Amino acid sequence: MHKLLRTLALALALGASQYAGAAVINFNNPAVIDIDNDTGRAVYREAGFVLAGDAAGFLTIDGLGSALTGGLVLLDGSTVSLTADEGGLFSFSGLVAGRNDAQTAATLSITGIFGDNSQLSMMFALSELAGISSTMWSGLTELRFAASGDLVIDDILVDAAQVPEPASIAMLLLGMGALVGARRVAAARPAP
Repeated sequence: MHKLLRTLALALALGASQYAGAAVINFNNPAVIDIDNDTGRAVYREAGFVLAGDAAGFLTIDGLGSALTGGLVLLDGSTVSLTADEGGLFSFSGLVAGRNDAQTAATLSITGIFGDNSQLSMMFALSELAGISSTMWSGLTELRFAASGDLVIDDILVDAAQVPEPASIAMLLLGMGALVGARRVAAARPAP
């Protein structure tokens, strides 16, 4: 019986592992920002997530950020929105942020929009580039970053929480049922 339970636990762990994936959006080797000239909207994709906002409001630059390998510059008065690339819920636990210019003040406002449409916000007065951690915000559909002053964002810590398809769940339950049935048949056989 213990062997069956260990097998079931392993199968569940392996099956569930494909539905969660931690990611760091670090802007290293930044990808191309797609700009829609008709709407003025820009889109940047990395690590299964999408950053979108006004095309004149943000850009990715090599040589910035925590490891000087790339960072996102968010210009004064701009807002960018972070969502999972294929929709769905995700979690957020922190980032690295700082002023772009040491001579000017900068403030970063972070707003999380959850699956039930509730919202939480945090505001940070920035100085030099430093890590900002928060309590884990889970169940997000969108995360908004708003700048007062020019600032740099890097190493956004997110975790995708994909929901398995009903067919995948049905296959998992069918397999578990087959294992339990095989165990019952084996237990019902008389000992030789």
